[in-house]
Amino acid sequence: MKVFRHIRPTYDRKLIYARLGYKRGTTALTQADEASLEELIQKCEGLCDIAVAYRIMGVQSNQDGVIILEDGTGFKGKALGELLSCSDKVVLMASTAGRRVGEAINGLMSSGRASEAVVLDAAASEIADAGLDFVMDYIRTQIRKAGKTLTRLRFSPGYGDFVIEQQRDFARLLDIGQLGMSLTEACMLLPEKSVMAIAGIVALEAQTAADFHDEIQ
Repeated sequence: MKVFRHIRPTYDRKLIYARLGYKRGTTALTQADEASLEELIQKCEGLCDIAVAYRIMGVQSNQDGVIILEDGTGFKGKALGELLSCSDKVVLMASTAGRRVGEAINGLMSSGRASEAVVLDAAASEIADAGLDFVMDYIRTQIRKAGKTLTRLRFSPGYGDFVIEQQRDFARLLDIGQLGMSLTEACMLLPEKSVMAIAGIVALEAQTAADFHDEIQ
């Protein structure tokens, strides 16, 4: 298992605007609006303290939407099984923005500054998710020399039929306490701006072929 702390992942500001419902050509923003949004996004960057962890594990079997890892841990999900159909190893990963940004969001809500809280919330979600992008980019670089890469997609518990309760297995396998993370009884992550996901390791030529197939569809 590997842990990175105090990272500054790159992210696309357009995705924050998308989370806020902005649509180019439809949503009108004044210069003052844009300046205010940028100020809040920069504030969010300062409040976020991104920590990430990942673990690579072997796949023992993958049949009928049930994936068994090398330690016997089982994940269920038809779409997940399809994603990992060419993978003999997977990457489990976690990213958290830390507690300060959540406390700031709650403070803004409590003081009646809901619009500012919504912007911080969207920015923190995107920045925390960018922590997973950082992990995937790092792993791709490390395994490329062996002719391997990662699946383009990653799945998080709660997506489709990959049920949220499987966060318990992620929490155990990634020892999320070392990142200051925990799970509620309802399997929600704390701090709130935290996320976990799984991706598959595949042969580089297999991913290249899949990309080519997608391009010609």
